[in-house]
Amino acid sequence: MKCPYCGSVCANDALYCPNCKQPLPTVESAGGTVGRAPKEKRTPLQKALTALAAVAFVVAIAIGAFKLSSWIKNYQLTRLYTRGAYTPTVSTVQMDDLRAGHAVTFFGKDGDQIYLPEMDRSLSISGGVARLEVADSDWFDLNVSDVEYADITFSPMLITETGTKTELPAFNFQIEVPESPLSVTTPAQERTTVVTGVYPLVLNVVPGSTVFVNGEDVTTSVDRSGLLSTYVGVKPIGDNIITLIVRTPKHRECRRELVIFRQHYDIELELDTTVSDVSSARTMAVTGTTEPGAMISVDTDYIEESLSVDMTTGRFSFISRFTTYGENIIRFRASKEGKEDAVISFAVNYKPSLAEMSDRAWAMDYEQLRVMFENWRYQSFACKGQIIDSFKDGETSYLVMDVGADDRQLLILENQSSTASPTLGRRYLAYAYVDGQMMYQSQYYPKLIALYLDVAG
Repeated sequence: MKCPYCGSVCANDALYCPNCKQPLPTVESAGGTVGRAPKEKRTPLQKALTALAAVAFVVAIAIGAFKLSSWIKNYQLTRLYTRGAYTPTVSTVQMDDLRAGHAVTFFGKDGDQIYLPEMDRSLSISGGVARLEVADSDWFDLNVSDVEYADITFSPMLITETGTKTELPAFNFQIEVPESPLSVTTPAQERTTVVTGVYPLVLNVVPGSTVFVNGEDVTTSVDRSGLLSTYVGVKPIGDNIITLIVRTPKHRECRRELVIFRQHYDIELELDTTVSDVSSARTMAVTGTTEPGAMISVDTDYIEESLSVDMTTGRFSFISRFTTYGENIIRFRASKEGKEDAVISFAVNYKPSLAEMSDRAWAMDYEQLRVMFENWRYQSFACKGQIIDSFKDGETSYLVMDVGADDRQLLILENQSSTASPTLGRRYLAYAYVDGQMMYQSQYYPKLIALYLDVAG
């Protein structure tokens, strides 16, 4: 074909002149229609390759979208477990056997699981949490003399109910070598005052521990539960230092000192260890030993004809009498010419029997009680009514009882009975003695100490 514009020779299927760049006229097809020059037909292989490329493109787009969705999901989950609502927490706990431990708490959806490969252990999430408690000593070997702490790392994996597994962010924390557990029940404080030559020592350790008291190995006296109950000698020299040492495997040594004070007197004076600090009777025998030749006199209420002193051996006894419920002081002294008196004073908690207290209890007279609470201090009453409230002030538990029939008449009861948790809204009968008054909801009401409490019949 020749270009109609410049006369150059052009290919039959050319659309533009290669010389002048003008568009070339179309050619008539065999059917008489006007169109472009026919294109070269594609082979089946070319068509297959084109289709395959299209499919590959679609698959690539789908994979990219899936990976993007998974990345977003993992990113959101990672944020939840690092800086969000599902961030694990680590807290200190005490195990049932007194050992110190740490609790690791995971959060998530109920039914999912947290797998810890370091411990080969799975934790089920229930109530939104999964909790793991481990004693601190479990992270250490037997010899901890040259060890200060252990570095703990967890690499948790989340396993959903459908079986999907997701690696969660790893986290770590440090555990110091724990001290050998020691719980001293008696004496209750690290410093106490006594009037006897021996004093009970009661403590608990982890079974298998080695225990020393003032350098003496008393491990054989520790029972299977870790309880040690023994006595220590207390000299009348002032402060007696009692040193306790406990060595528990995988723990640091624990060393504690107790101070038991016993007054030094010019005259020897000592109570028998059988003399108790509690009594269920109105009288109690007091016995002991003093220096031979010394006389005994009693400063508090007692039965005069009961006083007996053996001037040769120093043995003495008398019967003390209690005038009030609760704490009563017993005080007596030893006297000898040329020496300063030796004085012993101690408290006894008088809790009468139920039969005795019920016999001596007055019927409730609420209006008079509100006026006469000071004059009636230590007088016992039979209190029957509904428990409408309970509360604590420090370690002391109180009950609010309504003893009124038609109108509201409230009493505050300090609960020293064996019924630790009475049911609110239920009627009870309490035997209690007057102890003053106490404020409740901005008003003062009579306060009594309940020694016995039972459901009203």
